[in-house]
Amino acid sequence: MDRRTLLSLVASGVAGLAGCGSPEGETETETPTPEEGTGEPTAVTTADASVQRILSVWNPTPDPVFTTLVVTRGSRDVFFENVDLVPGERTVRRVDVPPDDVEVLVQTDTGIRSTSTWATEETLDGLEVVLGRESAEFWRTVSCRPNRECAVDDGGETVDLPLVGDGSGRWYAPAGVVVENPGDETTARLRVDLFDSTLLDRTYRLPSQTRLSVPVSYRTGTYRVALETDEMEVETPWQVPDEPTKYVDTESGTTGCGPANTTLTVANRDDRPHRLTLRIESDSETFEQTINLEAGETRDFVPMVESGPKRVFASTETGAETEGMWWSCPPRGTASVVVDATGSLTLRAAGPKPG
Repeated sequence: MDRRTLLSLVASGVAGLAGCGSPEGETETETPTPEEGTGEPTAVTTADASVQRILSVWNPTPDPVFTTLVVTRGSRDVFFENVDLVPGERTVRRVDVPPDDVEVLVQTDTGIRSTSTWATEETLDGLEVVLGRESAEFWRTVSCRPNRECAVDDGGETVDLPLVGDGSGRWYAPAGVVVENPGDETTARLRVDLFDSTLLDRTYRLPSQTRLSVPVSYRTGTYRVALETDEMEVETPWQVPDEPTKYVDTESGTTGCGPANTTLTVANRDDRPHRLTLRIESDSETFEQTINLEAGETRDFVPMVESGPKRVFASTETGAETEGMWWSCPPRGTASVVVDATGSLTLRAAGPKPG
């Protein structure tokens, strides 16, 4: 039996599981299973009051994933969906859920099966499930657009954001800052500067296990992001558009550009074998390897585990060379070093670029 079909069949039997066994009284006919590949969500209508919240699933990995998502309250399914996600894809739904704690189950054809309790608080927008290669993360989410009312915003100063483009950038969503609070509820002061001007300086009340997103700019430039809580302070540069989103953690002070897509493909499209020497450098580590590639051979490597900028140097035994920057930041796909049919080397790293 196809693994995807199995996931669809199993979902109604495992919905609502937080640990071991099915809820008492649950039946297979409670939630109809959509046809595979339709991607159509199913909501179960109840007489209970409900609130509308955003529920999203994000696949920042370099591999396509077939995902089953189920939301339950007690023994009753309130939402069910099967969805195919290509690398980097995020699906977003507005769903009606009870104004109370519900259970969320996510299961994939890559072997992930995770559950979490979702408290549908009035001050927050919804829940995002972030898929990894071996596990899933659950984040409550809230988006605070500057100059608009936001329940977790405690006030401060801001200019009219997001900044409009300057004619040198071409991308479709504003670059933004995401503040992650994995611990207890905290208050955080966020400041964003460009050159000598402060664009945003505001304070937010962040519940636990919550991601706050703030859209900032369509404008190319090097920004400065600072975050301050009672426990820590951090300041970091932010390169736009190379880093479409800047992430800052309120507990550790860790910064980055999101879940790293760290797969690098090397390909030999010549009709003769080549010996490829590869060196990749980041701020924290260096990867070096010599690879013997047969004619037409392609290999995948995961040379780095962190997101962010990496300098790539590659050469072959014939003297061909290439170098460049690889920004391992969502929503970029796999980067590649290619030996073409003439023996020349090229680094290809997709992503938003000026111009």
